[in-house]
Amino acid sequence: MKGLVYGGLAVLLLTTASAAMSEETTRVQAELAQSEASSMIFNFTAPIITNSGVLGSTHFIRIAVIGMTLKDLQVSLPKQMDRFDGLRVIDQSGKEVSSKISLSKERVEIVFDKPVAPGGYLQLEFSGIRMVSPRNGTLFYGVTGQRVGLSGEIPVGTATIQLPERG
Repeated sequence: MKGLVYGGLAVLLLTTASAAMSEETTRVQAELAQSEASSMIFNFTAPIITNSGVLGSTHFIRIAVIGMTLKDLQVSLPKQMDRFDGLRVIDQSGKEVSSKISLSKERVEIVFDKPVAPGGYLQLEFSGIRMVSPRNGTLFYGVTGQRVGLSGEIPVGTATIQLPERG
């Protein structure tokens, strides 16, 4: 008789535990499916702009070098920019990247002495910027690049820089 009671209790306990575990598993699976549907996965195969902004009087544009070796970069200057005093190109370790920089009225071309391999980032730092209208606003720098072995420019992106309000 004791065996029958203990056996019945064991079956009841297993049934209850199985149902509770099954319900928890179903809930976790539903949450996982929902989070997978709402999350975005990016797989970049070309250089992209990852950050841009103002540091003091310097405008910076950070470019992740992904998927291809870069031979050069071209930057379209904002129409509100009158001129700038200098342009530095640094890598992820903070070292200056050796390059030749040429400037026209609306565009800067940066030709690297040695092509930049993928796997790091470049930061362009424009210093001593003079604006046509020094008020607050938004500046847009269009950036393109050229890959080793291909002709033609590859769009990298548009760096947006919000100018701080001046009091």
